[in-house]
Amino acid sequence: MTNNEVKTKTRLAVEITQIAGVAAIPDTDCEYTVEAGSLISAAEYLLGAGYEFLADITAVDYLAEGNFRLLYQIANYHNGDIITLKLDIPRENAVADSLCGVFAAANWLEREVYDMFGIKFAGHPDLRRILMWDGYEGWPLRKDFVQEVSKYQGRRRLD
Repeated sequence: MTNNEVKTKTRLAVEITQIAGVAAIPDTDCEYTVEAGSLISAAEYLLGAGYEFLADITAVDYLAEGNFRLLYQIANYHNGDIITLKLDIPRENAVADSLCGVFAAANWLEREVYDMFGIKFAGHPDLRRILMWDGYEGWPLRKDFVQEVSKYQGRRRLD
């Protein structure tokens, strides 16, 4: 990493911390933990700083701790950087702000997280299942998800 790249990353870390109210993770310069009320302002700041592509949104279920962690990967095509925003939300009220107003790509990515984990996104224009069929019960990627065992494996019956 060149000296200019180090200066740019340091400046970005300071600015995102001050402007968006974000806590920088000490072991890396590209991951930031965001408070629930700061997610949209952090995303808007990154968009203005050249991070124009929301590459992915995913979640991790920390069942024992009683929370989910949302991970937002936002990329800058000009310099190849990827910033990860982390947001912890409680399992009992799994709601986060939607980034659809900042990044158009958030639409389907948030729907996928909703479909697999049951996490809702406040302000999403069309929050409904995208991978599972209508009427499917449960959230398959939650650690407490229990699925009934099928009597079929592929095209063959098991009994």
